[in-house]
Amino acid sequence: MGAVTKEELNSEAVDSATPSPPSSPARQNSPASAGDSLYEDHPEWMQLYEGKSFRVSSLLPPVRWLPAYIRCHLKCATEEDKEDMGLLVYSWHGDFIAGLTVGCMLVPQSLAFAVLAGLPLQTGLYASFAPLLAYSLFGTIRQVQPGPTALMSLLTGQALDQLELFDDGSRIAGASLLALVVGAASIALGCMRFGFLVDFMSHSVMNAFCAAAGVTICTSQLKHLLGISMDRKKYWWQTAWYLASHLSEVKIPTLVLGWALLAFLLSLKAWKTAGGAEKRQQHPLWRWLPVDKNSKSFRALKLIADLSSVISVVIGWLWAFAYRSAGIDSVELVGDVHIDGFTFVVPGDGLESFQIDTLLVSALVMTVVGFLETVAVGGKFAAQARYEYSPNQELLALGISNIAGAVMAGYPTTGSFSRTAVNAMFGASSLLACLCSAVVVLLAVYLILPVIALLPFSALAPIIIQGAIGVINVQEFRVAWRASKSEFLVMMATFSMSLALSVKEGLLVGFGLSVLKTMYDLANPNLAVVGQMSDHSFRDIRNYPNARQFKEAVVLRMDARLSFTNARKLKNFALRAVRVRERTGSKIRYVVIDTKAINHVDLSGCEALEVLAETLHSHGQQLILANLKGPVSKCLHEAGVPAFLKKKGGHLCTSIDSAVAMIEGMTEEAGDENLDIQELVRRVSEAKRVLSAQSPNHIFCGHQPVFSPWKGSAAALDEVQRTLDEESEPSSAQTSRTEKLHDATELADISIKVPLEPRT
Repeated sequence: MGAVTKEELNSEAVDSATPSPPSSPARQNSPASAGDSLYEDHPEWMQLYEGKSFRVSSLLPPVRWLPAYIRCHLKCATEEDKEDMGLLVYSWHGDFIAGLTVGCMLVPQSLAFAVLAGLPLQTGLYASFAPLLAYSLFGTIRQVQPGPTALMSLLTGQALDQLELFDDGSRIAGASLLALVVGAASIALGCMRFGFLVDFMSHSVMNAFCAAAGVTICTSQLKHLLGISMDRKKYWWQTAWYLASHLSEVKIPTLVLGWALLAFLLSLKAWKTAGGAEKRQQHPLWRWLPVDKNSKSFRALKLIADLSSVISVVIGWLWAFAYRSAGIDSVELVGDVHIDGFTFVVPGDGLESFQIDTLLVSALVMTVVGFLETVAVGGKFAAQARYEYSPNQELLALGISNIAGAVMAGYPTTGSFSRTAVNAMFGASSLLACLCSAVVVLLAVYLILPVIALLPFSALAPIIIQGAIGVINVQEFRVAWRASKSEFLVMMATFSMSLALSVKEGLLVGFGLSVLKTMYDLANPNLAVVGQMSDHSFRDIRNYPNARQFKEAVVLRMDARLSFTNARKLKNFALRAVRVRERTGSKIRYVVIDTKAINHVDLSGCEALEVLAETLHSHGQQLILANLKGPVSKCLHEAGVPAFLKKKGGHLCTSIDSAVAMIEGMTEEAGDENLDIQELVRRVSEAKRVLSAQSPNHIFCGHQPVFSPWKGSAAALDEVQRTLDEESEPSSAQTSRTEKLHDATELADISIKVPLEPRT
């Protein structure tokens, strides 16, 4: 962490403005009244809330994990090394085997994905080598394998089409420029600590987006399986219509070759994911194949399934050779391939003009999608192995990887689902596996490219289609239809727009609709009249119509944070509930709001509560807020709501039982509850102050702090506390909310002006 910001000081200064409440003898004897002594021992739970110190080595992770890797193999690993490793113990043997296996898998995939992007085949290899090297130096997810993927290749191809780049030279230049911009955007987001973006993309939208991408990819490759000559089309429906209207042009030799290889790939994939031995034995087909996972035959077949893309390419090459030997020349071959090896280029060199806005929007979409794809698959394996990774560092790593690929005539890349899964399965324990895969790609560039010219496109298309089918999940649409019709509509809108225009527009539309849906849900929370059950709990009377209703009270519950989006709804609902009860002849004296589901209140919410209390008071009724959480109580206290409610006959309670006692005439509970609320507010302020003082605000290089904020920051807050205590009398609770917040802000600004000095 760096220096304390103005916002942090403002927040802490307001926290410290809470005056200590008078304590009853019982409370004076409790641990909570001991002031700072409550946290003298700093219990272990405080570690959950402490931030982490920023270390320079985090920018270059091998500085930290490579020495630990060596110590682990020398049998002298430290406790810190073991903690960093988690359950995934470093293994050079696993890294070597996994790296070579994934490298063999990557070579044919990269060639196929380059075709999907509408780029020359060698571009796929160029986009694989440098990103592997860069990610191994800057990545933090130890099992991720970056490189070309079907999704990023599709987005690249559509972006180049929208930029109206159609010849090979301009598409290569445009792809490298796109990779450069994607890399720069990733680095910018990483530096701004925007790793939290992963939480803002709806799961439903991503599922619909991936499904549409899978359909688009499969459709685009059907021409290679059918042997139909067709130029690239801008939209999915154009491609589908052209194929449907030219089925008479299907070439039988290509059809047989392509569909046979696709059946081979899908069969092996289905066998690999068939489940345990019991399920395999019950399957009508897999029962005749090895079912014991420990047997040599099973492991051999599993290896064949993992390397099925390599085998498919070899079979396709030999099949095409047999066709040529038999005089069949209708199968389209890759043709001449640039075999001069790796070259360094200036991204975008040779482009005369292009639409900068289209480029930027496409790059931003690819940045977010690439990051989500990497964290989705990598985070899963990191969680299973119980080691930590940094989302912000992942953004930096992906950015540097894409820039490295851009200067070597590559195109945007990200972490691969399939290759990462294979990497983990073969025992990869560190990013050294990426280095091994990079070596395989390096050899492929100089040894395999010369013979690629005789490879048929119908041998590459099945590899692409197999990967595309894997991202189509129809079950998610069924679940959404059953569980949430609104989410289903968002998914269908995303899916339809992706097919009608492009997946980029579909993702943007889906994101916009999901944000609007979230705002609608916030503005229309679940509001319920509740009744008391026999076990003294309170339930929605719509679900439990026999729940007890109090004769002189209406008890309500709101299941959301109280903010400007829904404050008016709560106020109107409460007044309407009172009117409905009064029409039945009941004389309502109390309105109780159960706030157990409310975790935050903003100023608009505070104002709505005051207006509601005043309206009820004008009709001889009282407002009671029950089940208040600590942060909500503190916010209400700072805004002056308790004092206002007290003037209007209202009350604040820490439990619903106390509110029931007040309703039933036990007025002595009111005084005790006021003390409990004040004590709760004091506890929240004290805990926040102590945790703030204990936070590790240091920047480390190695084990030595090279920068620390001024050591008197906590003392400055204490001075603010003393100043407020001196200036605040007990009657100051009657001060208006605006005046109190203004005074607290001024005092916070004073504390900011204290000069910072190095800590010794």
